[in-house]
Amino acid sequence: MDEIAIDKIRVSGKHGCYAEERNESRDFEVSLRLFLPLNRAAKTDELSHTIDYPQAMAVVEGVFAGESVRLIEKLADMVAERLFVRFEMLREVEITLAKLGVDVGFDFGGVSVRIRRKREDYIGGCND
Repeated sequence: MDEIAIDKIRVSGKHGCYAEERNESRDFEVSLRLFLPLNRAAKTDELSHTIDYPQAMAVVEGVFAGESVRLIEKLADMVAERLFVRFEMLREVEITLAKLGVDVGFDFGGVSVRIRRKREDYIGGCND
């Protein structure tokens, strides 16, 4: 399966387990690996035969601007679901979502989650 990678989309949102995290915006970083057949786009050179990167990034931004959730796992899953709804040709997605500037009393580099989902996890069957 072919792949489009979009790395380190910077977004902010009011998400986290603690009330103070949901009261003010925090920074996040999202990377996408979008799996879909790209042979038609390669032959036709038509944007309509692939995924428009700014539209995919807008999906991510919309999730973070939306309802506040507690877990980054939930955010990643919401991004996956909305990408499948928006892009019919998308077959599989891998999302790496990092919460930046986490202060939990330990000295560490950061925290992230990586999920991989298939279209059929959200939408029954594939229309080729």
